[in-house]
Amino acid sequence: MPQRRKYFKVFSIVLICSLLLIFLLYEAAELTSKPSFCATCHFMEPYVEDWKTSSHANVTCTDCHFPPGMKSKLKGKFTAASMVINYFTGVYKRSKPWAEIEDASCLRSGCHATQQLNKDLLFKQNIHFNHDSHLNNLRRNKKLRCTSCHSQIVQGEHMTVTETTCFLCHFKDQGGEQSMDDCTWCHSAPVAKSDTIPKYDHSFVNLRRIECSSCHGPMVVGDGGVLENRCSFCHAEIGKLAKFADAEFMHKMHVTEHKVECANCHLEIQHKSIARTEDIFPDCQECHKTPHQAQFDLFSGAGGKNVKDHPNPMFTAGLNCQACHIYHESEFGMSGKTVASGESCERCHGAGYARLYSQWENNMRGKIGIVEIGLEVVNSKLNNNDIPIQTVNKTRKLLNDAQYNYQLVKTGNVVHNVAYSDELLLKAYGSIREILETIGADTSLPSIKLFNTTKPSNCQNCHYGQESRIVEAFGIQFDHAQHIRNKDLKCLTCHTHKISHGETIASREMCLSCHHSQEETHCVKCHQVQTHFYDGTIEIADETLPDYMYEAEIECTECHANDDGIISKTEAQDCSKCHDDEYNDMFVGWQAEVKEKISNINTQLENIIYYDLDRGDRQKIDSIKYGIEKIEEDKSHGAHNYLLISKLLSQYQSELKNIN
Repeated sequence: MPQRRKYFKVFSIVLICSLLLIFLLYEAAELTSKPSFCATCHFMEPYVEDWKTSSHANVTCTDCHFPPGMKSKLKGKFTAASMVINYFTGVYKRSKPWAEIEDASCLRSGCHATQQLNKDLLFKQNIHFNHDSHLNNLRRNKKLRCTSCHSQIVQGEHMTVTETTCFLCHFKDQGGEQSMDDCTWCHSAPVAKSDTIPKYDHSFVNLRRIECSSCHGPMVVGDGGVLENRCSFCHAEIGKLAKFADAEFMHKMHVTEHKVECANCHLEIQHKSIARTEDIFPDCQECHKTPHQAQFDLFSGAGGKNVKDHPNPMFTAGLNCQACHIYHESEFGMSGKTVASGESCERCHGAGYARLYSQWENNMRGKIGIVEIGLEVVNSKLNNNDIPIQTVNKTRKLLNDAQYNYQLVKTGNVVHNVAYSDELLLKAYGSIREILETIGADTSLPSIKLFNTTKPSNCQNCHYGQESRIVEAFGIQFDHAQHIRNKDLKCLTCHTHKISHGETIASREMCLSCHHSQEETHCVKCHQVQTHFYDGTIEIADETLPDYMYEAEIECTECHANDDGIISKTEAQDCSKCHDDEYNDMFVGWQAEVKEKISNINTQLENIIYYDLDRGDRQKIDSIKYGIEKIEEDKSHGAHNYLLISKLLSQYQSELKNIN
């Protein structure tokens, strides 16, 4: 019995000790699994601090660093224990901390579900991404892991996407320029939508399938090469460098089988337009020896004297020279087109932009000439011995700056930045006037009003000179100068980018809400065709034949203004306000007769085979068509001048009979 008690006592002690040991081991395991324990080693502190502010801050270290399963957990504990021993023995100083995160850790239950990998994601800056094509398919014949792209430590972050890895795969050794399809794997070309207005609407580019590189040029800076001495950062044995040139083996060992960040071996590749670097100038020096600094200064909107920088929007968008200058792009080799023209604009922007190009040149040609004359006058005056040398020296800097700005525009070509060119010329012109005033020269120069005096705007960067154009809108003459210069009306009041670039959103009612609300209405400013029919001076008539109401000095508003003073369309019954009721019927009869004659003339014109006629008859037909257009543009159907309009229509009918 005593012996049995002795065994029981020993057994109890062993059991208690065993349970205590298990408890201590369990607590130790739990303690060592906490991030706070990892931070006890000072070389781990930066990693833990970055983890605290990362997207994985609610995930413990061991959830990622130990793959799922007891076997992996025990293996991880053993590895961690050896690291602790290394820390206290000082062995850790020989290498930095290293960890390999298995894909299974990322895809474990409760973390990143496998079925989510095939969903399209929107990465930053409108970049599209899909995990499935990267993890489940070979990329460049290589198997990628989660940590191939998601780095453990990148610029102070923990487990974030390493974009340089993306660029290495997508751009290293691609050969030639990227095609549009390559770019749209990740980026959608910006187009105008109801809720977004991009800096440039690429709808036309998408329609024409224009390659992105045609405008943006090369988008890769750096080659991503590998320097052999980088291997020594990790490997001390020379034998391990024997397969340095075996790319397949190196990637299998470092990417597929082990977690090694691409940037540890490869030099960086940057994905950006070279137009935003010092490499904007193409390498043309082998053939072309003339530098293009002036053109670049204008394009970038910098370099002028005492003028605020004003870059071309195409420059700020990252476009380079070849966007407009198509370098030797021809089946005939070196005979390809190198000089840009108005047609170069239409290649990306569509029909009509060549007119802008010509408008820039025409508007600026006269201004360059004015400054040129001013510089000649100033130089001539300063060479006059009657002017004191102190005065000459005082104005010398002004003259030098004016000459520099003038030459920058003249050499750089205004089309590279027409708005900035105008600012440079305006500054040069002002300096010239100041010099002439300083030396007391009695010389008359063209007025400064010849220069653009409107406030700069984004629209003006391209639509320069639009403020001086008169166009037709809603059948009436629209003078941009009256609205932009005199009324300070903004372009976006009448135009918008939300539908398509420059789409007109102004309506006739919008115009009338302003013009017809004024106490004094000047009809002739807008209704020139109607006015000239009324006073009988319309250009299509051979003689002046005014309406009898015009001769009686009846103003437009006496017929077109109602009792409340609101301007409106006149109807037949309005005649009875001043005339007998029979005038109502006469008004209707005039309009019916004019409409019938116009209809008959248009029918005859449709039945005439224009190209079978001789030159004289063609000219008559053209004249008749133009006359009908003007009569229809008047829109009164004879009411503004029945006698003149009826006479013209009868003349057209007679001429058509002779042609038939």
